[in-house]
Amino acid sequence: MTMSKARILLAATLAVMMLTFSGCTSRSTDEAVQLMKKAYKSKDYNRLMALADSLQDEGDLLPSTADYWRGYACDRMKRKQEAVSYWQRSIDEAAKSETDEEVENYVRSASRMANQLCIDGNYEEALKMAKPVVARLEQLKCDNSSDYINLLIYIGLSQVGLGQAEDEAHQGFQLACEKHRQLIDSNHSDDAYKDAIAGLVNIAYYCVMAGKYEPALYYTRNFGELLIEYEQRPGVDSSYIDRQVGRFTIYKSLAQNNLGRKADAEATYKAFLETKFSQSAEGKAMAKNYKAGIVEDEVAEEVE
Repeated sequence: MTMSKARILLAATLAVMMLTFSGCTSRSTDEAVQLMKKAYKSKDYNRLMALADSLQDEGDLLPSTADYWRGYACDRMKRKQEAVSYWQRSIDEAAKSETDEEVENYVRSASRMANQLCIDGNYEEALKMAKPVVARLEQLKCDNSSDYINLLIYIGLSQVGLGQAEDEAHQGFQLACEKHRQLIDSNHSDDAYKDAIAGLVNIAYYCVMAGKYEPALYYTRNFGELLIEYEQRPGVDSSYIDRQVGRFTIYKSLAQNNLGRKADAEATYKAFLETKFSQSAEGKAMAKNYKAGIVEDEVAEEVE
């Protein structure tokens, strides 16, 4: 299959980064932020849209903040193209500001927009949007957030999807892995681990999709090592671990199989079948791919 027809397994940010502000003169009010947080946490997306409108009209919410949340609400309500339009507006509105809130809106809108463009197979537009954002964030030295790291990955996925700049894509993937490790080492939070796992899921899956089986094995090895580390943490969700182990083993077996390592592939595939994930819709689709010896595009769009 051609990469232009491939449907990508892309990980939406596992925990939306809520806004934190310094003492800027131009920012949304604390009360407005709390109202938005409450609607977000309750998953009341119609209210989130209504609040974005009313609070912006009242001057309590910056346009770039309101448009980020409009995009987020539309995305959750499956109005994907509207979401992309709002995120583009948020990027444009925040592009010339260096306040904490505007930079946060800039990077998280770009991350979500790049995710959707890649899912749609619109790699050229993803690159056109994401590269200048990454360059500006690096200039501002705002290159340590999970959203910035996501952008590195989406740029690499787009480059591979277009069949270009594979070395540059690999360098971006490597930098993303290093920065995820830095975030884990600096705060040891669940979100840091899950963001890193989600990033490696995307990279490993996409390498398999593109027929880059040696890189796929390299990234699945990193993926597996991170899973083992995360699994040692107290109170981890066993169902989450099962899903990720399922993804790890099926991606690895697909790569091994396509490299002609049949015995290794069979052993890895047996481990996959021991997971509950193997009985999910996504797991069954990937099992079908393994049995057929090909990669198809019947996978979910989000990692949970």
